[in-house]
Amino acid sequence: MWARWMTVMVLVLATGCVYPRRGTSLTPVRREGAGMIAAPSDIWQLTIVDAEIAPRKRGDLPWDEGGGGPDAFVRVYRDEQLLFETAVVSDSHTPSWDIALPHNVHVAPGASLRFELWDQDTVGADPVGQYRTRGLPPNALPDADARLMLEGGSYVTIRVSAPRPHRGVGIEQYEVRPDALVVLRVASHSPASRANLAPGDAILAIGDRRVSAMSEAEAASALSMASQRETPLTVRGPNGQERTVDLDRDFVWQTM
Repeated sequence: MWARWMTVMVLVLATGCVYPRRGTSLTPVRREGAGMIAAPSDIWQLTIVDAEIAPRKRGDLPWDEGGGGPDAFVRVYRDEQLLFETAVVSDSHTPSWDIALPHNVHVAPGASLRFELWDQDTVGADPVGQYRTRGLPPNALPDADARLMLEGGSYVTIRVSAPRPHRGVGIEQYEVRPDALVVLRVASHSPASRANLAPGDAILAIGDRRVSAMSEAEAASALSMASQRETPLTVRGPNGQERTVDLDRDFVWQTM
């Protein structure tokens, strides 16, 4: 207990105060209700559908010493960054996942995409094959399965679809201070980012109400609804200058 109290005191002395941190809320939007606003052209929902694996691996060797099939999983990379890895489907030459990545995927036209198919072993994993492309694969059409041919006679099937939208402001984290909400992290492709809100900006008022006159819960609710209510924000930048920020009513397109 004493050690914990001392830790808190060190934080207070080092920062002057320990302020709570929050984020604005997000509400999923049904796809049929999202047609009024066009989705960004380079953001997609990506689904790993299934795979078909050659009967034997390279060198005409069996996939499993006991005669069983491969234990397959898929990895997805963008610009050498691992975005996602599926679960392992055991003992199958035709594994199926039909799983969408947890967030939309931003795929710029020149971005490098790589899909890797692996066979999980007891002590590691062996590569089955890979597919590389710049931007989306040429045969990846919206809402249609696209077969990606790998070396060695195997393939992975993917599907790209319209991205999933959310309603919200897109301030992922802010610090609650007595007279301001200080922005710490902003989601890309959101009303906040499109209005050029950035880390370090201090929100002093939401509409005609000063943050200093609101409770923490009132300020949190007002900020989360500011985009849909078209409520202007009074913001002080790191340079000390104040400005009025108007948020659009477009969606937050969560990406990875």
